[in-house]
Amino acid sequence: MGPMGFAFTGVDLFFVLSGFVFAPALLGVTRTSLAPYVVRRVLRIYPAYLVALLIYMGLAWRTGKPLLYVPEHLLMAHMQSREMTFYYNPVFWSLPSEVTFYAFVPIVAWCLIRVGSSYWAALLGLAILIRLWLVTEADGIVQNSAYIALHHLPGLLVEFLLGVWVWTRAQRPLGRRAAVALGLGGVLGWLLLARLFLWLENRPSGPSWIHGQLGLVAAVCFAMVLLSSLQWPQPKPKSWTRVGAYWTGKLSYPLYLLHIAWLAPTQAWVREWGTVLGSAAGGLGLLASCWLLNVAVEDPARAWGRKLSARLTTKTHPR
Repeated sequence: MGPMGFAFTGVDLFFVLSGFVFAPALLGVTRTSLAPYVVRRVLRIYPAYLVALLIYMGLAWRTGKPLLYVPEHLLMAHMQSREMTFYYNPVFWSLPSEVTFYAFVPIVAWCLIRVGSSYWAALLGLAILIRLWLVTEADGIVQNSAYIALHHLPGLLVEFLLGVWVWTRAQRPLGRRAAVALGLGGVLGWLLLARLFLWLENRPSGPSWIHGQLGLVAAVCFAMVLLSSLQWPQPKPKSWTRVGAYWTGKLSYPLYLLHIAWLAPTQAWVREWGTVLGSAAGGLGLLASCWLLNVAVEDPARAWGRKLSARLTTKTHPR
């Protein structure tokens, strides 16, 4: 796969984007009551996740695989061991981390409102120290608590706060040349990291601890590209760029949830029909299922969450 073997760092990109999106709430720029916030978050991610989990449980049952760790997965508390985390769908590992970040945002926002929002930079420094300490203590063989924490909020807090940094820096003008330099630097940096990752992976001595921490440096590259992209003009409302970005955003969560389910049938179709036709069939099937999950579950649940949140906000803060 070449450099694309490093594409798993898309998870680091996800947490950088999450930090960017939640930065106004974290820094107290936008405020909301806790109940409406919780309602929006739960209905935003849980209904679609529940449908996807039932699909993967059905696939496991069909192949004769025991239905283990069901309560943990239903509660999004399944990141307790590698086996439990990856049992139904390996990419589900990041969801418990996401949920803890949802809890983290209002707590830290409450603190920063009282001590000053500028202290978030000190939090970034603390997060880096925690990450470095967890790296020294983590043992992937026995999967100790430091290893689990490294893949949970304590270990991923640096990526999240890098997104917060992007939001704060984007509030000040950035010249076109600087934006171009940042963007190119981020892309080239990620490609160099991908080469380094492959080199470390193929060494006779095997991967080292550095090998597992390149995602953090990749997050810095993603932050650079994100900040660069914010300086460019918005595409026209009906342009292909705008429409493509809109649908990419709408289908991104279903794509995250469902793509593993389509790997086995796509491989079977490739063997039977050839690479091009089999891959095309699998890709179209995946996109169709993503669209169906979006229109039947994700969008209605999101709309319901917003309406319920608005009612709760009115009761909490009547006009």
